[in-house]
Amino acid sequence: MIQRFLSVTSFCAALALLLFSCRQPIDLDVDRSVVATNLPEITDFSPKVVRNGDRIMITGKNFVNVKKVMLDTLVLDSIIIENRGRMTARVLNQASQGTIRMSRAYKISVFTPIGVAESRQKIALSDYSITGFISFNEQPLDSVIIIATYTTKSLVTQTLTGHGINMKSSGFYDIWIPNINSGSFNVPNGADFTVRPFLSGYAFSPSEQTVTFQNQQGVGGTEFKASKVPADKMPEFTSITPSTGYSFSGSAETGTLIELRGKGFTGLRKIMIGIPYQIPGTQSVTVGYTEATEFTMKSDGELSVRIPRFDRTKALSGRTYTNCQIYLLRDDASILAPQRISITYI
Repeated sequence: MIQRFLSVTSFCAALALLLFSCRQPIDLDVDRSVVATNLPEITDFSPKVVRNGDRIMITGKNFVNVKKVMLDTLVLDSIIIENRGRMTARVLNQASQGTIRMSRAYKISVFTPIGVAESRQKIALSDYSITGFISFNEQPLDSVIIIATYTTKSLVTQTLTGHGINMKSSGFYDIWIPNINSGSFNVPNGADFTVRPFLSGYAFSPSEQTVTFQNQQGVGGTEFKASKVPADKMPEFTSITPSTGYSFSGSAETGTLIELRGKGFTGLRKIMIGIPYQIPGTQSVTVGYTEATEFTMKSDGELSVRIPRFDRTKALSGRTYTNCQIYLLRDDASILAPQRISITYI
C-alpha cells in the first residue's frame, strides 16, 4: 500500500515538473516602470529674490557630481557642494550672457549625470527694480499691493506701486524705479525706500522694510510673511463724507477734507488713496496709490483726512476719477473701505 502511494506521488511530481518546464517564463516586471534611484531633487532655496552677484543656497537631495546650475537659460557659477543635500551657486551678470536687463522670475535647475532637478517655486532676479516675495502659510500670496516711498532732497514724497513680474500666481512683486538719475525723479545711489505691503484682511511681518538703492542695480531680498486678521480685530468703516472732493496740483495743503467714521482707527499708520488711472495708449486701467499724509485722529472711531495731490505724471487736469479707494493701514491690519469716492483733479 505504501509502495503504491509513493509511486503515485512520484508520478504526480514528475508530471508537474514536466508541465512547468514546458511553460514560457513569466516576466513579473512587465507592467512595472523602472524608477531611477539617486535622482537629484530641489526642496528649497534662499533667498527668494536675488541680484547680480548674489549667492543662492539650494537644499535638496543627491547633489552628486553636479555639472551645472541654471536659472532657466542663465548659467550660474562658483558652485560649492557642501554635502549631498546642500549647495550654493552665484548669479552672474545678466549682461554678460546677452540678456536684457529687467526683473523676472526663473526656475532653478541642477544638472547631474543621473538627471536634472527643477525647483517647483520660482526665484526672482531683480534689476533696476525693488523686487520681493510674499508668502502665506508657506505658499505664495498674490494680489498684495506694495508701495515704496522715497523722499527727495526737496522733501517731496514719491510713492511707487508694485505689481507682479512676468508671471501670475507667484507671490513676487516688482517696483520699477523710473528715470534713474535722470528726469524729475532722479533717484541717487544710496537712496532709501520704505517698502510696505497691504491687502485688506491681512497683516504682514515685518510691516515694512527699508531698502537702499545702490549702483543703479535692483534691490532684492524684501520678503514678507502674511497672516489673516480675525474679523473682530479688523477696523471698520461706517461712513465717509463727503463722497466727492478735489485734488489740487499747485498747493502743498491740497485737497478736500474728508471725515471717516467707524472703529479701530487707533494705531493707524498710513492712509492710502487709490486712483484708477487709464494707462496711456490703452483701454486698461491701473490703480495708483497716493499717501494722504495730512490726517487728524479725533477718536478711535473718527478721523479727518485731506485728499492728497495726485501723481502729476498720470492725472489729467480737469478729469474726475470715480471709484477711488480708501485704505487704512495699521501695523497689525489693512482694511479697504467698502465705500468709494469721486475726486476731481484741478
